[in-house]
Amino acid sequence: GYVAGLYDYDEVHIDLGPLARFAGARLYHGEVDGLEPEERLVQVPGRPAVHYDLLSINTGSRPRTIDVPGALEHALPVKPIDRWLRDWEALQTRVLNSQGDFRILVVGGGAGGVELALSTQHHLRGRLREQGVEVSGLHYALLTDGPEILRTHNAGVRRRFMRVLGERGITVQPNSKVVGVEPNRLGGRPTAPWSRSSV
Repeated sequence: GYVAGLYDYDEVHIDLGPLARFAGARLYHGEVDGLEPEERLVQVPGRPAVHYDLLSINTGSRPRTIDVPGALEHALPVKPIDRWLRDWEALQTRVLNSQGDFRILVVGGGAGGVELALSTQHHLRGRLREQGVEVSGLHYALLTDGPEILRTHNAGVRRRFMRVLGERGITVQPNSKVVGVEPNRLGGRPTAPWSRSSV
């Protein structure tokens, strides 16, 4: 909702302190740098170890930026999210100040990639319309390394989203694994230049 421009920054954040107190939970803000499973302890720098009965580790997925040459330099990895939000603001400025066509390529055909393509396109089209700029110069494509998008979802969901992506003019390129990123170009299967593109 924030990326699509439906909510502002404050509306999408929760103050965890009051929420934790309301739930009767203690909130520790820090990075875990060690686990002692036999003693059921979590090591956090600068404080005593935290005891647990049940431990849930929710690190989330990370984009493949280490093993894809050029990804860190020439793409916008979605995580960590705070960095992506900063880069997203800069990308909006680039799109609004661009002359002519602007191509955006989203890598990833899972739920996150599909959602990101749809929400960023919605927001950018709205901002362009506000400036009286024709949105037909904004081009989107979604790359997925598998044969179809949303492969963990059922066939009906996949069909509906393929229809929505088509209606929104977002090209889907299946079986396209990215193996490298250069300025304004991705390398993969198939390889296609994307002039002035951002990922």
